Parts: sequence; structure tokens; C-alpha cells
Amino acid sequence: MAGIVPQMPILPPQPGSAGAGGNTPAKGAAGQAFLEELKSALTQVDQYQKEALAAGEALSRGDLQDVAQAMVAAQKAQLALSLTVEVRNRAIEAYQEIMRMQL
Repeated sequence: MAGIVPQMPILPPQPGSAGAGGNTPAKGAAGQAFLEELKSALTQVDQYQKEALAAGEALSRGDLQDVAQAMVAAQKAQLALSLTVEVRNRAIEAYQEIMRMQL
């Protein structure tokens, strides 16, 4: 980690950002792109959950003969949800850390 910090360039504050004396962060293309990426990721997690549910139901009805397919779908959904929860926890930790900073 210490080797990465010296490589990071120091950029001047952007106009309209909190570091440039403004009170609100800039809302631009980067913020919109992040929002779209977040929506896409959450939609994918939801899709994995639905696929796992459908595979489990098909298996219980006898429509699905391959138990491995149902297990893979369930594991994929479980892993995606775990990752989503972990990302959420990290975001909350980062927010709390920012709120503890003194100006």
C-alpha cells in the first residue's frame, strides 16, 4: 500500500467541488456513470437471485434433472449478494471516516 501512494498524482480541486470552496460536490458525467454502473450491478445481483429461485423451484418440481445447475445458480446468487453487502459495508465505513474528519 505504501508503494502505491507516491505514484498517485496530486490534482487541483475541480470547480464546484467541496475542495474548491464550494458546499456541494460536482455532479457530472463521472457521477452519472457511477450511478449507472451501480444500478447495473444491483440489477445483475437481482437477476442472479431470481435465477437461483427459479432453479430451486424447477428442481423441487422435478423439471430440472441436474442438481449441479441449481447448486451453481444458488452459489452464484449467494456470492453476488455477499459481495454486494461487503461493498455496501465498505462504502458506509468510508462515509463514516469522512464524517469523522475535521475541517
